[in-house]
Amino acid sequence: MAANIRRITSRGAICLATVLAGLASLSCGGPPVGDEEFTLIADSLGDVPMHPDALKVDNLENAHDGSMATRWTSVANMEPGFFVELKFVRPRKVAGLVLNTKPSPRDFPRKFVVEVSRDGNDWEEAAAGGTGATKKGITTINFDRPREVQYVLITVSEAAPYWWSIYELEVKYAE
Repeated sequence: MAANIRRITSRGAICLATVLAGLASLSCGGPPVGDEEFTLIADSLGDVPMHPDALKVDNLENAHDGSMATRWTSVANMEPGFFVELKFVRPRKVAGLVLNTKPSPRDFPRKFVVEVSRDGNDWEEAAAGGTGATKKGITTINFDRPREVQYVLITVSEAAPYWWSIYELEVKYAE
């Protein structure tokens, strides 16, 4: 029996890994993948009550697919504890993030905490912010200092009567 695993890269390339009888093959379509590759690996979508009109879909890859016509969304009004996590292929020196919600300008986190980790086990706070970080649908998150990280966790820390959406997530790399 074959198992297929779909993976979306940071540049929107869709890769399909097929595992059959212990042998794996990988095929990718879309744009080439470079050193800055990261994958969005987790969100709180499965942990929140659903809006009755929303279809429950795993749309995490939409937060970094290169299209402003698609988005990741919480499909529920924001609550403390909603999160999105990303993982780099290898540790990268990161100075911050940019969350673009321009098409839905109210869908930004009112308050948030960003934690980072080199190994996925030991976490430290790199940034915390509020409404002042968002202007015209763009939330700019600057870390307190550039950090060598492999994992980044963005967590909402204040409720809001809007869904949390990310049309595009951009990483600000340190020099």
